Amino acid sequence: MRVRRLTGSLLIVLAAVAGCDTNPAPRSAGPAPVAAQAGLARAAPNGVDLLFAKMMVAHHAQAVQMSRTLLTKQGVPERAQNIARYIEQDQQREIDQMNEWLQAWGRPPVDAGDPLIKQLHGDGAGHGMLTDAQLAEIAQAAPAAATGLYLRHMIEHHRGAITMARSALEDGTNVYIRGLAKHIINEQTSENDAMRELLRELG
Repeated sequence: MRVRRLTGSLLIVLAAVAGCDTNPAPRSAGPAPVAAQAGLARAAPNGVDLLFAKMMVAHHAQAVQMSRTLLTKQGVPERAQNIARYIEQDQQREIDQMNEWLQAWGRPPVDAGDPLIKQLHGDGAGHGMLTDAQLAEIAQAAPAAATGLYLRHMIEHHRGAITMARSALEDGTNVYIRGLAKHIINEQTSENDAMRELLRELG
């Protein structure tokens, strides 16, 4: 069975929820942001490209939120702090780039808190997304317990992002999105390896 797709039923709601067409034109006024110029130079994004960017902004935003929550706690192991700090910085950078890219193609930046965007991930914990209760559990836990919760939940969160990225590679056309999807697969696979090893060490 193929991995769970971004296409299918999600694309049915694409026009209504995300406001995307399949061959949008970039804005004519002003130069494209540096992060988007490669994509603008080649294929216009299709519906899958645009939907992937919108969904991934919200997905990344939750990873940034989780990381910032862990980093507020005293007594978190240094390696866990380093992982959380890297995820926070790397995924915030990608959020900024994806919103730049969307604006370059005449789309508004994504508000990660928009309920309509969150609904694209499905009910509950689709694509590894945490529920409000799970986020609260990390926030309220003592440092050692919060570290374990963070690592286990982030591994599943990354697995969801990797599934989304593989779908974008199958059906997306824009070079920027395809490059981002490859980066997410490679980077988050490596991060999962590091987090699993740290969980083993922590017992």
